[in-house]
This record gives sequence, structure tokens and C-alpha cells, in this order.
Amino acid sequence: MNGFWQTLIDLLRLRAGPQDLPDSRPLTLVVIGIYIAQAVMTSGVVNEDSNATRSLMAIALQFIAVAGILAWRRHPERLQQTLLAFAATGIVVSMVAFTLLLQSDPGVNQPLLALFWFVIFGWSLAVDANIFRHALGIAMPIAVLITVMLLAVTYVVLELVLQQA
Repeated sequence: MNGFWQTLIDLLRLRAGPQDLPDSRPLTLVVIGIYIAQAVMTSGVVNEDSNATRSLMAIALQFIAVAGILAWRRHPERLQQTLLAFAATGIVVSMVAFTLLLQSDPGVNQPLLALFWFVIFGWSLAVDANIFRHALGIAMPIAVLITVMLLAVTYVVLELVLQQA
């Protein structure tokens, strides 16, 4: 398990890929469960009714897209470790972002907090792109493009689905 924590830190530092994580179905399921539970709990703190639904749908769309892209590129054997990488790094990034969210006050101008939020957003995109880069065996600019496109598609789909609900 000690190797898992070191690999997670390296993933967050863009120095490892999902292939460096253990190929363990129980570990993957536990981490995905924690990722989902964290999304539901943190969204409950924000006072929007659809936030939990939005978080769960975003995770589902991310995992479906990852599975589809890996199948399309003929790398389905990489799915378990790739999902583990996205879930584990997602937990850490979400904890950091949630901590910043708790510090925010909509009635006060907080430029430093906004800067930190922007840095976390960029770091999250870089981590996701790095995971795609390793999982798909592609160049980093293409991985960044896939990451940004997936983010945009997720946003559009969530807006369309949740507006009609």
C-alpha cells in the first residue's frame, strides 16, 4: 500500500502514469466508492439541489468516456488502472478545491483565492492530461486537447440534461 501512496503523489506531480498503480480490482472499487461518496458529501455542503446529481453525472460521464476512448484506441486492458488513477487524483484535487470553496465569500472580493482556484483548475487539467497521455500512449498536447474537450462535453451534457429535469 505504501507504493500506492507514492505513486499517487507522483501522479499528482506528473511523474507517473496509471500503469504505475497496482492492478487491483478491490482497490479500484474502494477508491471509486470513496470518490463517489466524497462527491456526494461535498456537494451537499453547497446549497444547490442538483449538485449531488451533477457530481454523480460528471463522474459517470468521465468514466464512460475513459472506457470508450480506451476501447477505441484498443487498450481496454488499461481501464482498471486508468479509472483508479482518475478517482484517486480526483479525490485529492476535490479535497483541495473544496477547502478553497469553504474559504470563499461571494460578498467579498478575494483575488488571491481566485488565483489559487485558477491554479488548482490548471493543475487538475494537467494531471488528467498526464493520465490520458500514459493510458493512451499519446503526446501531451493531444492529451490536453482530449482533457479539455471532455470537460467541455461534460459541461454541455450536464447543462442540457439538468435543464430539462
